[in-house]
Amino acid sequence: MNYTYYISSPLISGTQYGSKGFASPMKELNEQTVLVESCENKNDSYRQKTKYDDRVDSYFSTYDLGILLQNRDSYLEGKLDSDGDVDYYSFSYGQKSFYAKMGVGTEITIRLENIPEGSDYDLAVYDAKGNQIGIAKSNGDGGKELTLPDWDGSERYTIRVENHGNGNVDAEEPYRIRIMEEKYQKQEKADGRQDHSSEIEKLHRGQYDSLPEDERYAGTESVEGLLEKKASGEILDKREEAYLKIFANLHDYERAAANGRLKNTLFPKMHEALEKAGIDVQGKEYVIEMDIYGKITVTGKLSEEEKRKAADVLEEQFSDELWDCHMQASDYTAVEFNRIDAYREISGFLGKATGGQYSCDDISVDVNGNIGGLPKKMCQLLNSQESNGRYEQLRDDILMLYDYGMGQFSSYKVRYEVAGTDIKIVNN
Repeated sequence: MNYTYYISSPLISGTQYGSKGFASPMKELNEQTVLVESCENKNDSYRQKTKYDDRVDSYFSTYDLGILLQNRDSYLEGKLDSDGDVDYYSFSYGQKSFYAKMGVGTEITIRLENIPEGSDYDLAVYDAKGNQIGIAKSNGDGGKELTLPDWDGSERYTIRVENHGNGNVDAEEPYRIRIMEEKYQKQEKADGRQDHSSEIEKLHRGQYDSLPEDERYAGTESVEGLLEKKASGEILDKREEAYLKIFANLHDYERAAANGRLKNTLFPKMHEALEKAGIDVQGKEYVIEMDIYGKITVTGKLSEEEKRKAADVLEEQFSDELWDCHMQASDYTAVEFNRIDAYREISGFLGKATGGQYSCDDISVDVNGNIGGLPKKMCQLLNSQESNGRYEQLRDDILMLYDYGMGQFSSYKVRYEVAGTDIKIVNN
């Protein structure tokens, strides 16, 4: 028997937009799926939408690894591009509550395979609230795996893959992720309801106790204290990092990491580029603002010529990094992040595809959910049921923002304040 899988928006828990919804091209659930992390992918934040190519079905696209459950031969291929690269993937398992109503339990195993020779990669899983609920361990055949705990009630997870310590990364050789499901009768394996907080605490304590001695943090600093040190730009040692990887919430860790990266890596590169361009910023105070379209302005204690030149240098060399760092360090909810990110994606696409002749202000949507106001061929692609993954996502984003009020984001800006050797993010 064949089952048909309809792909829907990942932005609102996998549901479609009511009467404005659409069904993507169909895919048989029993077919093998091989997802390949796109070479232009941005997935170094848990909130970014991962984009894939599909080797088996060129029309199929997904932003969720749940499709891998349907066939044991299915897998994802991804690559770490550098020693510091981190890959995030979204994994939803909505069937969980359905099975629970039937008295059926499920055991989900996630495997990290094909780790490049001479490398050591880590895989961890987080629940929807950012709690770490599993770290993959060696399975004896060169890979690592974990089983999601049966006491966790989440239906949406984040998978994180990164380099372990200071090991080598092979940017050419892909790793693989497989996700497998095994069903069982609940009464045979479950012992009743368990307290989620105490189970997480027990899990984390066991993970800490199993660390090698040289990776076990023995200091007195709290998780919050270590996160503050990381956010201030202080470099943590491997014991402190291992401790945070276990006990820190993913959302808090990413915000701290983004602030630390800004101070340790991005700001020094910016300062060097400005000095190289002949702009004297030593010890001066100035403000960097970038609008949602990528346009940068600089104000503060610089000459008008220096402000103009500084804006040009930063916009040309650091626009994407300044945007990503700000968004990763923010405390936006997932909904807020998705709306801002979607508007920027649509604006950037229209600017490039139409040479700036069309913008988000031109978009219209009729009562049937058909997109108009843009070039005829573009509208045909956006409204097609068989368009590629890029147009599917743009259509999803447009429908989401059109109902909310697309014009509300046109004035959005990210802001940085610089005072001498210090830089800080100003949250909106």
